[in-house]
Amino acid sequence: MIAPVIYIFFNRPDMVRRTFPAIRAQRPRQLYLIADGPRAHKPTDADRCRETRAAVEAMLDWECEITRDYSDINLGSGQRIATGLTSAFAQLSEGIVIEDDILPHPDFFTFCTEALARYRHTPQIHGISGYNPIGRYFPSRHRAVPANTHITWGWASWHRAWSAYRGQLQGWSSPEVKAGIREHLRDPLYFDEIVRAMRTVENREVDAWDYQWVYTMLYERRQAIVSAVNLIDNLGFTADATHTFHVPAFAEGLKAHPASTAPWPALAAPPDRLFDRLHWQIYLDGSKRKIALLRALARFSRVLTAKALNHRA
Repeated sequence: MIAPVIYIFFNRPDMVRRTFPAIRAQRPRQLYLIADGPRAHKPTDADRCRETRAAVEAMLDWECEITRDYSDINLGSGQRIATGLTSAFAQLSEGIVIEDDILPHPDFFTFCTEALARYRHTPQIHGISGYNPIGRYFPSRHRAVPANTHITWGWASWHRAWSAYRGQLQGWSSPEVKAGIREHLRDPLYFDEIVRAMRTVENREVDAWDYQWVYTMLYERRQAIVSAVNLIDNLGFTADATHTFHVPAFAEGLKAHPASTAPWPALAAPPDRLFDRLHWQIYLDGSKRKIALLRALARFSRVLTAKALNHRA
């Protein structure tokens, strides 16, 4: 039996018809639905939101405990998702989180369910990630990677972790906090990206919730467990997306694969800093050729991967 599933959607009926069947096929016993309300300045939103909710409801054809957290008004993606997750985790204790543009491999559900149980009482683990932009990171050696990186395109966590959520970036303005996170990461590339992301939140350039979730992980000195292979297709790089309108270089050609069957890492294993550096190099590098090379190396040789990145193996 898979863990409870939290599904988040808004106003894209065609998108939920593509992604919700992956959840339907798993038939979770507990399902928590989060939906924002229509935007007042968008005349078509009311009908689109209504159609999207109806599309989901039409696919609920198995016996399960369903919670519908539907907003009548538009809260914006940041507030709607954050408040919805706060209620969902308080009710469920733990859950697998899927937004409407995320299409998971069937193995994603088993991977998250097993990881939630394995790390349930390991407080330094913040969350579970199914999305891996590297594609396959030495999958014959380990099923998952302890990391300082946590991408929320198909993820899972617990109420014990979410309860520390710093939605207003509490503490970030302190130079001591920034210095502590910089020292904790020991990776200028990653730290600079964190600074950039936090600045967009502070300046209200994005209506985010996930940047704050990653900040919470770093503030608390926790880490994530990331699947050694990518288990997610992100379908959300479209013109009607909230934030992601164009397919970035790191997403092109990235496929979902069956989960690794190698052993799990030790409960107290430290973050794999080579993984973190490789992750962010691929995520931020616009060269498709270099990304393809790094992905090929990461399947077989840790030494050659580190050499290509000028990083210690």
